[in-house]
Amino acid sequence: MSASSEHPSAPFGPVRRVVTGHSPTGDAMVLQDSSVAGRYYVPESKSPCYDLHYASTLPASNDAELKDGKWKDEIQDHPEVPPALNASSFRCWDFAPGDVTPAHRTQSLDYGIVMKGSVVLELDNGERTTLNEGDTVVQRGTMHTWRNETSEWCKMYFVMIGANPVEIGDMKLVEEFRAAK
Repeated sequence: MSASSEHPSAPFGPVRRVVTGHSPTGDAMVLQDSSVAGRYYVPESKSPCYDLHYASTLPASNDAELKDGKWKDEIQDHPEVPPALNASSFRCWDFAPGDVTPAHRTQSLDYGIVMKGSVVLELDNGERTTLNEGDTVVQRGTMHTWRNETSEWCKMYFVMIGANPVEIGDMKLVEEFRAAK
């Protein structure tokens, strides 16, 4: 998607993705080396997401190209967030200055790394934690919002692993996306 007044260009550009695998003789090889363009989950978003990898099974298969004759890029068939219960995904987000995500809870265990900039993680109880370049977060199915309260872009990478919903007594905290405030 090209930049427009609704979707400003992130200064980082596309994300390069290198995927490795195996030859029929077992030698390591590069299966794909390409740039991944950003996309926007909701029209009003200013922050592009880059879909990098999806594994539809756990444990993941690292030899599909040998069994099927070629590597299948599963992320193309799985644009949804989060991954299914027995699946995982790898994505990158560029958070635009001033952008705020809708509050959301995913049925997943997420590992996040701030690569550039700063972002605020806000939980539904109002607790706020500022994450800076190099910081990590382990997001465990909680209702949260991401806020870029700076004038600079922020880049984060996430590995998401499908998980069961959190259970508190008779209550299940299932996936939920709330309207932006």
